[in-house]
Amino acid sequence: MARKTLRLLPTTFGFLTTVIVCTQPDSALAGVSDAASTYGLGPVNAGSAQAFSAFEPGAWAVYYNPAAMARSPEGELTVVAQYGEQELRAESLGGSDPVARENDVLSDTKSELLLLGIKTRIGGASERDNSRPMYLGINVGVDQYTSNMLPFQANTAEQGQFLRYESQPLYLAFGGAVGNLIRGVDAGFSARLTLSAKARLNAVSDLAGNTDSEQLSLEAKPSLSPAVGLNIRPSELFCTSSSCLPFGLDGLEVALFWRDESNYDVDVDANVVIPGVVSDPGLQLALSTVDTYQPAVFGGSLLLPLGKFEFVASVEQQKWSELEDKFARDTVRNQADLRFDDVLVPRLGARFRWSDQLSLYGGVAIEDSPLKSSRSQDVNFLDSDKMVLGVGGDLRLKSAPIINAPLVLSLAYQYQKLDSNEFELTSINSPNDPAPYETVSADGEIQVISVSASVKF
Repeated sequence: MARKTLRLLPTTFGFLTTVIVCTQPDSALAGVSDAASTYGLGPVNAGSAQAFSAFEPGAWAVYYNPAAMARSPEGELTVVAQYGEQELRAESLGGSDPVARENDVLSDTKSELLLLGIKTRIGGASERDNSRPMYLGINVGVDQYTSNMLPFQANTAEQGQFLRYESQPLYLAFGGAVGNLIRGVDAGFSARLTLSAKARLNAVSDLAGNTDSEQLSLEAKPSLSPAVGLNIRPSELFCTSSSCLPFGLDGLEVALFWRDESNYDVDVDANVVIPGVVSDPGLQLALSTVDTYQPAVFGGSLLLPLGKFEFVASVEQQKWSELEDKFARDTVRNQADLRFDDVLVPRLGARFRWSDQLSLYGGVAIEDSPLKSSRSQDVNFLDSDKMVLGVGGDLRLKSAPIINAPLVLSLAYQYQKLDSNEFELTSINSPNDPAPYETVSADGEIQVISVSASVKF
């Protein structure tokens, strides 16, 4: 069965290979996901299954809810090393022409993510009640410790491939927050940088693939994906000098956040002349594809402190249905007629402050699969509902050696369990087309360890 593959590498040779339509199987699978939404950035987000992401005031608030930066006057410089290990499986349930496999494992790749985050206070030094402190945050991240900064693949897959979990490209986000925009309300705005690349190749080639007279041009344009957030303290907003909320809800906080969709996309136009075989104007090939898609997200969270405990409940809507139009224009995957549902993701978390130095936290999230299609011709995407569990802790040192500043060391573990889900594999080149040649049951497990060191100032 034919398989077409588009790869993008940050070299001239990489762009030359994008004009090749491959017919051999490839073991690398490409997804449309990202560490920030799939696992969580940093120990607090990974260890709470992102339940605390709307309220955590550190540097990673830039991505999840920029308004949360105003919850704490502390600045920070934080470094995160995050390691993920996954086993994504497809068990054959039989069919007219099942694929020969060594085992059920489709992907057991590892994710190695290095992140740097900075948050600083840039204004509003006054402690007056009507002061409006302002904060600035910047995030930078790369996968595989900079050895593969811009991976990009779009594949069809004879044996099936998972929709998410595979791609971790360069990550860059920045934003700001204003505290007490009105009494009891903080607001924030941020943007994440994505890229749109266009390549044009003109070449003369022989049948062996040797080229001359090459003309290669590349244009890469950045684009920004915005996010906004609000943090509301009802006791400050609605009460005056005394508390007016019932049932001990004085410390209740509400967060509202929205993130626009984002993706990396590539367009390739190629024109190749093969003397004696393909005459001028040559063989023309146009490819357009997307990767690392993150849906638009709108959500809300509640945080309730009770003594040494903090409890948080969050729900977010992920607008996966918008991906249908993008894949309809994707020349690698447009024949698959992919369909997606919008999904609601509930998250619950708790934190216990053991002491001024030590706090422990955990969280759980339930996420339905957005993939509505049980078959997708040639592309053969697989996906499953999943449960996410996380635990972690922070240790704060009042004065770290050498740097003579507060230092927070954090460690978290996350486990994801993918439920079993059945899919039918189909191919236009199968003698059984349009009937499937195999039925598979997809499931998997993912484990993530996240560690960080944060200098406070």
